[in-house]
Amino acid sequence: MNIRIKTDITSEVLSAKDLNPFIKYEDMGESEIAIIDDMITAVRAHFEQRTGLSFAERTYEIYFNETPYVIPVTPVISVDKVETIDYLGVKSELVLNSGYYKRGLYEVEIITGGKAISNPFVSFPERYQILVTCKAGYGHDDTETLPGDIAEAIKRQVFQWYENRDDFYEQKLLGSVDKIIKLHRTTWV
Repeated sequence: MNIRIKTDITSEVLSAKDLNPFIKYEDMGESEIAIIDDMITAVRAHFEQRTGLSFAERTYEIYFNETPYVIPVTPVISVDKVETIDYLGVKSELVLNSGYYKRGLYEVEIITGGKAISNPFVSFPERYQILVTCKAGYGHDDTETLPGDIAEAIKRQVFQWYENRDDFYEQKLLGSVDKIIKLHRTTWV
């Protein structure tokens, strides 16, 4: 499976202004705000990678080369397009509820009509790759808002990295933050 972000988030889930009372930095210069913004982005990206969650709305393209076709990011907002790709690389778009089916809320699975022959020495299974284009992320009308404990974990971790720059460069996580991230983990990395 390969995944790529087709359309990235338009704004961060938190800003330096949100962290001002928490960090209590005195220098309101652009350089300090830029450092805090960079740390927020780094923490969010790190947490998303560790959890399999999308903290803000994005469009993803996911290329599956074998079953099961389970979308690896959550919460899923919509499945916009499902295409099969044959051995020549020719794409064919499938239609929902006839060419493919969608099952699940958080772990959304795409089910296609491909058949597998039980004896691989007689013939090859009728398998193909699929390309799924979908949207996922918190804060959309079809999903809930970012959980409060995750927002709090971002603040704690940014504060830690702001106060201890070596931890930022080494990407060390606080133990309490790591526990929160483990509670929300949907993928095992």
